[in-house]
Amino acid sequence: MLLQIINQSGPLPLKALFNAPLDGPATLVVSGSLWSTVANTLLQLRVALDGTQLATGQMFSNGPSTHRALPTLFIGFSLTAGQHTLSLSGGANVNADQNDFFNASLLY
Repeated sequence: MLLQIINQSGPLPLKALFNAPLDGPATLVVSGSLWSTVANTLLQLRVALDGTQLATGQMFSNGPSTHRALPTLFIGFSLTAGQHTLSLSGGANVNADQNDFFNASLLY
């Protein structure tokens, strides 16, 4: 089964409330793009659930001011049923605007 949690453009940070339909193992799939005005920068997308960081997607960008699609993250974790908050935020020297699109889906 699939539960779409985030499907929208930036800017970051983004937060979404969702109701988890299960107790047990789940996979969170996260994709998006980022950019920086600084050359030779590590672009980072932080993924947190209920305030606890689950993973960080990252890639190195040599060129400034160019939107870069990050590798898709597949994050396995144990989930409890009920309401949760998913947050996406950027690392240092990272930008996201209306031209950057983010998707987060729960596979269970």
